[in-house]
Amino acid sequence: EIVAEERLEEIGVTVWELSNGARVLLKPTDFEDDQIILRSISNGGSSLASDEDFLAVAGATAGITQGGIGELGLVDLLKKLSGKTVRVGPSIGRLTEGIGGSASPRDAETMFQLVHLYFTAPRRDSAAFVAYQNQLREGLRNRAASPMTAFQDTVSVTMSQGHVRAAPWTLETVDRLDLDRSLEFYRDRFSDAGDFAFVLVGKFDLEAMRPLVRTYLASLPATGRVESWRDLGIEAPKGVVRKEVRKGVEPKSRSTIIFSGPFENDRYQRQALRALGEALQIRLREVMREDLGGTYSVGVAASYVKYPKDAYRVTIGFGSAPERVEELVAVVLREIEAFQREGPAEEYAQKAREILRRRRETDLESNAWWAGQLTASEWWGEDPRLIPGYEWIDRTSAEMIREAARRYLRMENYVLVSLYPEASVP
Repeated sequence: EIVAEERLEEIGVTVWELSNGARVLLKPTDFEDDQIILRSISNGGSSLASDEDFLAVAGATAGITQGGIGELGLVDLLKKLSGKTVRVGPSIGRLTEGIGGSASPRDAETMFQLVHLYFTAPRRDSAAFVAYQNQLREGLRNRAASPMTAFQDTVSVTMSQGHVRAAPWTLETVDRLDLDRSLEFYRDRFSDAGDFAFVLVGKFDLEAMRPLVRTYLASLPATGRVESWRDLGIEAPKGVVRKEVRKGVEPKSRSTIIFSGPFENDRYQRQALRALGEALQIRLREVMREDLGGTYSVGVAASYVKYPKDAYRVTIGFGSAPERVEELVAVVLREIEAFQREGPAEEYAQKAREILRRRRETDLESNAWWAGQLTASEWWGEDPRLIPGYEWIDRTSAEMIREAARRYLRMENYVLVSLYPEASVP
């Protein structure tokens, strides 16, 4: 049953509380004529597995979904879904688990049926699991020779300080995957729908959703357990860490500079961090690509998380000739110091403001964006009515960006990883 209902008029969202404890947030839209997006989230994820069991359950979703669902193997399931526009799949992340998907409105009930089955009837198929392991082995053999793989693995291991859960996969890793333990862990994660939040955004009528939600979501099992994720203690290194990776023969390099640390997670600081990323990217592109001709592309990605601890990360990445790596790294650091000392020229703040405003305008007419934002607001425990706000975008200024550069791009605390061909000497 749907036992309670709340209407959030400001954002056109209805919230239903279900008899099994689950929550459903529904936002009908007319952004796309033929799309309904589903997201769901619950606390826990792979963090609740021990380090010893982590590898055994790492294939929990991918390996199990290769086996089909209920009484249907994967081939038979795909036949059943032939002609339908529907996609559904479970996921288990580090701190959460969920089931997501999308469907044409005419196939909405099929989407709900699949969600119900992924909760209640995961299928054990040992042959499919072995085939999945073989696919992984082939992929690992192919990636072993890749310079970019070695580079990305080094970044991951460095940023996690060698934590066992961030270790690159090997053939031995694949050998240790265990179908029965994976299935056991999967069933545990989806045995209690009572702490799940479901989000539905797209082309649907609210009343048409009511019987589907009652039939397929409110009927999911619930045990009443109270649980959360577990902090695994994965943290970035302190101080300045520089590493070189030598792999491959092509005369090209790749460099990544990562600033990270604790984050004061409020709406002002989120906007300041985003604006910093946009303004710095504009400036670095002008200097490194247009003025110096040192790189075809340079990107700046600014992000933040709330759990397990409020933290931020600013990642600057660029490709170049091997002999220009040190020169361009110095340029990046010099431009950051200029942002900190004088702040960006007002034109950069204005451009960042315009980019972020245009992006928000586009996002507000995107089903996928709304689904992601509503899911995040549920997980973070924030008021979803704040989602569409422009307030801090409009207040973006050069001074805001200067303060953010001083706070988040600390020269005494970053990781630099550079990829060189094996024979090069910088």
